[in-house]
Amino acid sequence: MNAKNINYKYFLFILLLILSKASLCQVNRLDELRVTPEMIKGRLDASLVKHIHPRLFFSKEDIDRVIQLNQNNDTLIRIGYQHNFKEANEVLKQPLLKYFLDDAKLRVPSVHKFAVQLPPLIMMYQLTGDTNYARRVINQFIQLSEFPDWGANRHFLDAGIGGFDFALAYDALYTFMNPGERKMMKDAVMKHVLIPGKQQLQKRIWWSTANHNWNGICNGGIIMAALAMYEDDPKEMSEIIALAINALPKYIQSFEPDGQSEEGLMYWGYGLMYTTIAMESMQRVLGSAFGLDQLAGFKKTGWFPAYVSGPVTSLSIGDDPVKNSRIRSFFWFAKNNNDSALAKMQYELCKEANTMSWMDMLYYNPGMVNSKSTSKIIALENHMHGIEVMSLRDGWNKNALFVSMHGGKNFANHGHLDAGSFDIQAMGEVWAYGNLGSDNYTYPGYFSKTTLPTYTGIDSPQTVAGRWHFYRLRAEGKNCLVFNPSSRPDQNEMGVATLINQQIGVNESSYTLDLSQCYYRDVSTYSRSIKLVKSNSLITIKDVINSEKSNTIWWGMHTKATISIQAGGQRAILEMNNKKMIATIKSPIYAKFQILNASYLPGESFPLTKNTENKGFKRLSILIQGIKDGIIEVEFEPIKQ
Repeated sequence: MNAKNINYKYFLFILLLILSKASLCQVNRLDELRVTPEMIKGRLDASLVKHIHPRLFFSKEDIDRVIQLNQNNDTLIRIGYQHNFKEANEVLKQPLLKYFLDDAKLRVPSVHKFAVQLPPLIMMYQLTGDTNYARRVINQFIQLSEFPDWGANRHFLDAGIGGFDFALAYDALYTFMNPGERKMMKDAVMKHVLIPGKQQLQKRIWWSTANHNWNGICNGGIIMAALAMYEDDPKEMSEIIALAINALPKYIQSFEPDGQSEEGLMYWGYGLMYTTIAMESMQRVLGSAFGLDQLAGFKKTGWFPAYVSGPVTSLSIGDDPVKNSRIRSFFWFAKNNNDSALAKMQYELCKEANTMSWMDMLYYNPGMVNSKSTSKIIALENHMHGIEVMSLRDGWNKNALFVSMHGGKNFANHGHLDAGSFDIQAMGEVWAYGNLGSDNYTYPGYFSKTTLPTYTGIDSPQTVAGRWHFYRLRAEGKNCLVFNPSSRPDQNEMGVATLINQQIGVNESSYTLDLSQCYYRDVSTYSRSIKLVKSNSLITIKDVINSEKSNTIWWGMHTKATISIQAGGQRAILEMNNKKMIATIKSPIYAKFQILNASYLPGESFPLTKNTENKGFKRLSILIQGIKDGIIEVEFEPIKQ
């Protein structure tokens, strides 16, 4: 291609960027984009990376930069290199993944596992040139191409991830493969992802416009796969890409207004891992992410982990697993938003965890980390709207005192019956776990929300396994009140807990949730408050109840600490790692602490539900009987050595 043609393509590419900004509808005001196949095809025709590979997530120059940083012993790149080297070589020792379905006869686990194995293999091939890594990828794809399906007509999430598997492997190994291997991979992704994906997008099947991780993963996988091979059929790929891009806003807008995700941190990261690199591939190939990456909430979401983390570890919400450390963000957000403060935070977290993902290796910029710009100032009192997490702390060091509370919607995707659950961290330890994590997704009834008996139904023996029978998913498996225990859901599964009061002061601050809707079967009104007094390091959990009937109420808190009961039951000493926390019942004065196993409350029976044992956890509990109106108040004070 001569210089004149190159200049013309560049001019056309820039012209399309300018025209598209003028012609696109404002994403901030619409539920959908209006990207047309013709717009996509015009961009593909003018793309500066046409017939160039790799092009989606990195270029040869990007790899050369990482190699140079590794040779210069950059701290993070060395961590990332060692991590990916270890992971890739472990994969080489393992047999190729075979086709099978999970215990629920739903997912194709091998597609998901390959998405974990693939990036380190690709990175080590790119960074070392060792063809053993590349050959392993090709051999695995030969197996994948012979699978009867990738889950497209049963569980499209698998197919969406398969689209990513193809895009990364095809783009990164394009020059390594022979024409037959390329055809094998393209035929497989067309059959298992792009053809069924297009059909389902045209029918607007539920996942295509969902407001949760499925949307970003499925549409992102389709976009990446089509961009990887668009030269084969620009018209068809343009139609597919336009359909998928137009379906993304519902998910992207779910991060408004604060960058939050109702699904919790695990699914926040799961969905955005694929969405951000889909946007990266759009920017590199099409020259734009069509404004989706510029929505206010989406631009903030890189900071989400910081706002839902205590000094010791990040919070678990819904089907999140229990965490033992603070969760990292993505360097992609720092790069895309030119946010050096976020880059610095991510840098420190990667060092703290001694790990670095393949994406972070590519999008990490030492210049941003070393810049003199000030770090972001985050308040000690925070309320994340949408997910409705409120937190109070007395500092940002590891030993700071921290309390949080979760409200929001019980019906959030992957949500639990956890309205009002609280977490406490102090002195470098976690004292109260507000969530024990998900249970096994393949256990019978795990995703069956039509649970009998219903919240307002008549209490009766269990006849079928349902989601709200699992201990970890019920309010009793949280740090929540339980009214009149029975086989019914112990919170309204359609309930919403809303913030009704906040008092923010220099020394004393509090948040109050209205939980009435979540407990309307048993109460007229009910609110829970968390309060932190910095001067004397006191945390208070306060419940205010009004009911027309007499109730049996269980107060509970899950902990890994050793517990000893004192003062006639009104005080409990929690101890771990030679540190102590005092819990004191302030009201009612006749109430007493007791210690229970982290399992169903006395008298309950769910014989058809299989639960994973909650090893290491105990339940500090209070039983109050025959109460209509009243206040339950428990105070926590760390014993400083």
